[in-house]
Amino acid sequence: MKVAVADVGTNSSHLLIAEAHAGANQQGDFRVLDALKDRTKLGECLDAAGNMTPEGEHRLASALTRFKELAAAAGVSEVRVYATSALREAPNGSEVAARILARTGVYPAVISGEREGELTYLGVAHSVELGPDNVLLDLGGGSLEFARGGPDQAADILSLPLGSIRMTRAHLHHETRGNRTGIKAVQDAVRHALAPHAARFRIQSGTRVILSSGTAEAAAAVLSGREGSINGVGFSVADLAGLLERVRRLSPATRAKLPGLGNRADTIVAGLAVLHAALELLGAETVTVSEGALREGMLIEELSRFQSFSSGLSARQRSVLATAKRFGANLGHSQQVAALSRALMDGLIAAGVPFPEDARSLLTAAAALHETGQIVAQSSHHKHSAYLIRHAELRGFGPHDIERIAQVARYHRKSLPKPSHADFMTLPAADRALVSRLSAMLRVADGLDRSHAGQTQIHSLTRSGQGWTVQISGATPLDLAGARDKADLWTREFGGLEFKVMPAEKA
Repeated sequence: MKVAVADVGTNSSHLLIAEAHAGANQQGDFRVLDALKDRTKLGECLDAAGNMTPEGEHRLASALTRFKELAAAAGVSEVRVYATSALREAPNGSEVAARILARTGVYPAVISGEREGELTYLGVAHSVELGPDNVLLDLGGGSLEFARGGPDQAADILSLPLGSIRMTRAHLHHETRGNRTGIKAVQDAVRHALAPHAARFRIQSGTRVILSSGTAEAAAAVLSGREGSINGVGFSVADLAGLLERVRRLSPATRAKLPGLGNRADTIVAGLAVLHAALELLGAETVTVSEGALREGMLIEELSRFQSFSSGLSARQRSVLATAKRFGANLGHSQQVAALSRALMDGLIAAGVPFPEDARSLLTAAAALHETGQIVAQSSHHKHSAYLIRHAELRGFGPHDIERIAQVARYHRKSLPKPSHADFMTLPAADRALVSRLSAMLRVADGLDRSHAGQTQIHSLTRSGQGWTVQISGATPLDLAGARDKADLWTREFGGLEFKVMPAEKA
């Protein structure tokens, strides 16, 4: 399986294309096929109110268009994109993301700082060896994430608005050679913001401290004198302080000539100052640099989800998966819609709504194949999906099963089932009722992943008066709007549906 992921930061956007190793027996085992970095510099495209300007929107759209084209050339149908601080804090961030989708066909899903830290820690865990207790500092242009955890995942995450670009603008925007006052202002801001949380991330005996950021990589390159990869390179906090003192004395033009600094000449002073102040406050003495970060964590999560999903399939569901691959379906989206569909069915069954024994298998197959018709055309692709399913020779399913799967997929969008539809009316009454109910679940599930970000989770489905309430988390504004728009058949079959969004910190 091939996957393309990208992260959109305050300073730059990165694409990573990879595939799972053939016969990999470890989740997240992959090889990189291609990568691309675009210095979008969205941090300089914010107006006085913090809104993303048209120039920033244009830069992002151009970058994501290139990412999509490169992914397509590698045989990947879609790029999963997560946006961090710049779009997260922009008041118009969700509107920009929706316009970017309409313009490029790629949706930059905005994630929280905590989610960013979680994924970055995952990327780090697959890049350097972690111990029983680890503290990660990930410095971006807009924010600084802290994460503490064990060998595999983070247990505690904090995000603070202390990014290198943000601190440069706040305290070093008129930087001159040897600006001690500005550096002191940066470090005082770090200490003030981190002090209330320092106990959570205090370095103890045996704690391994990891840095993940372009600033940390630049520092490691300069201090070690290495060219190429610096993954796993370590240095002391005292060495970091010495580097800060050395670099602050240089003009930006001179800094740019130092190997490893390059395009970071304008923000490296603030970045080093932020890291030094934070590490000193936490009591760190030595650090290790990881080149694995957010996008590697995204990639590992995506591949692991798919490997877990595919390993648990029955023989006939593996046939469905093979068919989806053959027709170029977005497997990440298909998997997510299938999971959400089954969660809705589980909630209905728990509430006493009966379904035949084979309903779950039919729903899973329809969810996996609902967008295969896009290989024919985007327009009316729901009808094309039904046609392809009927002629795909799905192993393990009889003609009766295949027809029901085809019709459920056909009704995942657009018109609801009705008497004027000849194919629908050829079904026995019991099958028409089942197709309508399964389609109702599929429509809502598809809406809940309208962004194709794969973040939405269903926590519960309960009766509420004459209708239902579903508790969800992780949904983007686009997902929530999509689910509400596509709840029409659900309302007809089961009653009204209300969406209750759980706060991110409680999800």
